[in-house]
Amino acid sequence: MKKILIIYYSQTGQLKQITDSIFENFQGESIELDYYEIKPLRDFPFPWPSDEFFDTMPESVKGIPMKLFLDDFNPEKDYDLVVIAYQVWYLSLSIPVNSFLLSEKARKFLKGKNVLTILGVRNMWVYAHETMKSYLKEYGANHIGNIVLIDKTNNLVSVATIIKWLMYGKKGPYRLLPEAGVSKKDIQESSKLANPIKSALTSDNYTNLQNDLLKLNAVPVCYHVMKIEKNALRIFHKFASGILKKGQAGDKKRIFRVRFFKYYLLLAIYLLFPIASLVFMIKKALFPKTAKKDINYFQGV
Repeated sequence: MKKILIIYYSQTGQLKQITDSIFENFQGESIELDYYEIKPLRDFPFPWPSDEFFDTMPESVKGIPMKLFLDDFNPEKDYDLVVIAYQVWYLSLSIPVNSFLLSEKARKFLKGKNVLTILGVRNMWVYAHETMKSYLKEYGANHIGNIVLIDKTNNLVSVATIIKWLMYGKKGPYRLLPEAGVSKKDIQESSKLANPIKSALTSDNYTNLQNDLLKLNAVPVCYHVMKIEKNALRIFHKFASGILKKGQAGDKKRIFRVRFFKYYLLLAIYLLFPIASLVFMIKKALFPKTAKKDINYFQGV
């Protein structure tokens, strides 16, 4: 009997849909499948009020944990495969997922475990995943594979749809805009990723799993988006430091700086992102070997 544990946090339910699609046929006579939902003591709202949505940026970027309900998590229970399904907030691990990983129970549990990571994101994820990889390495886990599902619509369009979804609870589609988030088609088609995972699990051999997943386009890396993300994260850290000087999450003293960041971010997305994209596309064309090396690195585990 092989045992799998899927650990996840999801406000909208999208990550649960993704993991259900991939693992829907795993449960059976030879495989036991468990889910564990990360539960904050005080959860974030959905839909989000605008100020509260942007107010999570400093704690997300700086990795400041929140309190979780972990009484029902047993770090002593053994599993053949652990799946961590997570999302990205402000180019960083979401606060609930980061808080779980910082817990002593997670540190104890993940030691020696085979871990598969799954992301459901808009389009920027590589540096949050670097943080995830550092936790797994520090805790002595065996990171055997990674899967990324992204919103494939144009960046400027996906910003509009994700804001509509998160702040108004409307996933769409509506008017001229497509449905927000990872498309239903991509979620349904993620079921094709099950075969290499099941094969590695049943044979207890994960050596070639990531290569097999890559053959199925499991980890899309867009070069110009990845390069922009690197620069944006540095700027986010500066904003986060400035906001935190005015108080902790929810402190009214920092709301002016939070709102300033919000308007800066929207301005940067709609004015600076297209220019930066063009610059990095040209750089990729001029230095294809360097670009390929970077892409290969982020597609690995």
